[in-house]
Amino acid sequence: MVVSTINLTYDNVYVNKDGKLPTRSSFDKELLTALCKNQIVSTKAYNMLPGSIRRDVTSTHKVEPTIGITIDEIDGLTDLLIVVRSIDDCKGKKFRFDRFRLITKQGEIELWIRQRN
Repeated sequence: MVVSTINLTYDNVYVNKDGKLPTRSSFDKELLTALCKNQIVSTKAYNMLPGSIRRDVTSTHKVEPTIGITIDEIDGLTDLLIVVRSIDDCKGKKFRFDRFRLITKQGEIELWIRQRN
């Protein structure tokens, strides 16, 4: 099972028009760090991660990642998606939940699972 997390506004924006991520919750980096520990990430994902997380992951292009970091990986690989909502209100690129179904939410945290045909 591939578990991933994404930080989104309530309008599902993951990056604003200026190329910046929405403001993260105080616990979001700790959550990402815990999920990434001892995981395999793509080379592209590795380059996106902060150094404090890079030291706990393996980067390769030879095998499928065990955690989705990029939008394409989250959309294509993730079975369980943890969404952390930002209070920011901005326009930008939106994540589409076409392949996922919301199973629960509490406050700023939502759990989504991949829809099976």
